[in-house]
Amino acid sequence: MTDTAIYTSAAATAKRLLSKFGAPAWLRHPDGGSGIYDPNTGTVTAATTAYPCTAAVLNYSAKDIDGTLVLAGDAKVLIAPDVGQAPEANDKIVTADRQMTVVRCSPVAPAGVVVLYEVQVR
Repeated sequence: MTDTAIYTSAAATAKRLLSKFGAPAWLRHPDGGSGIYDPNTGTVTAATTAYPCTAAVLNYSAKDIDGTLVLAGDAKVLIAPDVGQAPEANDKIVTADRQMTVVRCSPVAPAGVVVLYEVQVR
């Protein structure tokens, strides 16, 4: 097996496990367009694209919360590799019971093959 074949297999395993133990979610990513103007409030809402994904929301352990990079209340979200867009800072992750803002995303990508996305949210 080549290096990439091993990691492609690992990505499929991550997807299978997240499908079993995670839940459906949406990654909302700004389109970069001009947005939608609301004349009643005078505000512009950024246009976004919603990408369906499979995710598991986990709490950080107390030892990981340093009060600077990771704050109390932050969560770690593991996202399956088949999401249509890599999460970026300020994107939104929406689950059945909450909406979270992406702080940072660390793709797990040995040999350039994304196995999963580890995302810090607030």
